[in-house]
Amino acid sequence: MSNNNDKKIKYCVYCGTDVGNETYCPNCGKLVIKLNGSKESNKPQSIHRPSSIQKTEISRKCPGCGSLVTSIVLDQCPICDTVLEQIPEARKELLQRKPGLIFTDKKLEPEEKFILKKNQWNLKEGMSVFGTCMYAYVIIFFIVYFILTSQGGTGTIEPNIQVFIISQIPEALFGIYPIYYIYSKKHKPEKIGFLKDSKKILLSIVIGAIGVIVLILFDFLYSALINVLAEIGLDLSVVISNVVLQNDIIRNADFLWFFLLILLIVVGTFSTEIVYRGLLHNTLKQKFKNRIYIIIIVALAYAILMIILYPNPAYFFLNFIGFIIIGIIFEITNGNIYSTLIANILYNILILVLIFF
Repeated sequence: MSNNNDKKIKYCVYCGTDVGNETYCPNCGKLVIKLNGSKESNKPQSIHRPSSIQKTEISRKCPGCGSLVTSIVLDQCPICDTVLEQIPEARKELLQRKPGLIFTDKKLEPEEKFILKKNQWNLKEGMSVFGTCMYAYVIIFFIVYFILTSQGGTGTIEPNIQVFIISQIPEALFGIYPIYYIYSKKHKPEKIGFLKDSKKILLSIVIGAIGVIVLILFDFLYSALINVLAEIGLDLSVVISNVVLQNDIIRNADFLWFFLLILLIVVGTFSTEIVYRGLLHNTLKQKFKNRIYIIIIVALAYAILMIILYPNPAYFFLNFIGFIIIGIIFEITNGNIYSTLIANILYNILILVLIFF
């Protein structure tokens, strides 16, 4: 005795395409659904096959990973980032505009989560750009380190003003990529914090100037703390001797070398703010609602990278707290990067000028 449920489905119930023995429709990519048998199912039914012009949905197969993407908004596969087949604008108008869903590892995600916005970082997008920046920074750092160690022939770096200048190159270069990314994608500068409101810019300048004073006060307090810890018996002779040596080198440098050092530090500070504030900080806003978490994570990311590349535990606390202060300034101005650029750049310039003169 045969069962109606055992009958094979000939046509897709969604688009009317002949599916044969396929599990998924070769046209729309949807699962072939077997209709429940009933007394009325024995009656012949006419199946309407809509023409390509009448279709209201679309499914594109990713040439990279084979995922089926039903969104008409996405240009790249959200799973492997492979470029998808372009949909003609004329055809987009005929397609049904409804929220698309993307199947990730374990669940369906709304397509809005993967859409690239012109004025706001997508979490995956932002972390990908940040990862590229870090990758570029590490590569440039080790290239510079190799060049410096190979110059003397002894495998060590002799500190001088030229070494200080060259060591600023990684930070000066690694912020180029986010700017290039924004420009190439034709996204808005607001995405990395360059707000256009003149009143907000003026307010950011004022808050940034106040931030400079806070950073300088913190620097003096930190120096006093180092001296106190040394007086009570903690061995910080290496830290103190390094600071004294660096200050002497800067103080005794020719003005031209000093000017080049300031110039590269300004460019490096600009790059650092673009990557850590305009990129990482703004990206983490899509993950964390609590801005304190974001400030701490960004500060830790910077301080940990610095202590890995420049092993000196005494500077970890300085970098961490300094970045906490700058992160607070960034949040006070509602993500206006002008404030942190002014605070960080003027702070570095004033410290160098105080040392030089």
